[in-house]
Amino acid sequence: MSTDSRPSRDRVAATRARQAAAGLVNIQAVMPADLIAEMDRIKKERGDASRAPLIVEAVRFYIENKRA
Repeated sequence: MSTDSRPSRDRVAATRARQAAAGLVNIQAVMPADLIAEMDRIKKERGDASRAPLIVEAVRFYIENKRA
């Protein structure tokens, strides 16, 4: 449990500000359940805490291969 006593919206705003300062942008996507299940399997296998690293890697791989 967090020991941060700030209201939730302030913590979220601070997190988003740090992400923006790092050049990161938040996205949202609706995806088929079978893809999510496979992503979750890979995420667990790799020991990732979230799907984000896998999504970044997949998009980067796609873009690099389209450019080739």
